[in-house]
Amino acid sequence: MIIQGLNNIASAYGTSYKSVVERQTSSASAADYADKVTLSPQGKALAADSSAPTETVTPAQQNLLNAAKSDRASAEKIAYGMAYTPSTIFFDISDQLGTGHGGDPVTKLSTTGEIVSEDYIKKFNETAPAIDAQRQAIYDSETQKGTDPVEILSKMIDFTNRQSQDYLNATGWGWRGSAPPS
Repeated sequence: MIIQGLNNIASAYGTSYKSVVERQTSSASAADYADKVTLSPQGKALAADSSAPTETVTPAQQNLLNAAKSDRASAEKIAYGMAYTPSTIFFDISDQLGTGHGGDPVTKLSTTGEIVSEDYIKKFNETAPAIDAQRQAIYDSETQKGTDPVEILSKMIDFTNRQSQDYLNATGWGWRGSAPPS
């Protein structure tokens, strides 16, 4: 169960190629936002306050933090990966697998099963780069201060957990169930 949760987190950060390619062809990318992003006073307070507990940490996120505590090198790699891997939408493709699918593919989220429109995808592709840039700004700022990588990871998790439910559902970040709906 723990390994499955960690694998889900790892796959969330390792399989974003399609979204990256789609976003590279759009007018906005994380690189476009990176030099424009400044942290709000609330964001600076969050980044500065390492003692602020988060009540929204999932069991998988807590397991990731616990694993990172035991290996500083891994914590550094995980934090870097979280900061520099673009967000992506995770789709349920189960309806498209196998033979006999005669209709158009259905675009639905892997976490909730919600069928999403092109407008939903467009909105995600417009907002995700700014979120990615803010997460990267937290990482860069804290790294420059010499903050422990586990604390940096915790701050980025807290930041991401505070995003909209649409973002959390699309990325699989906010999924708290034992298995996605079928």
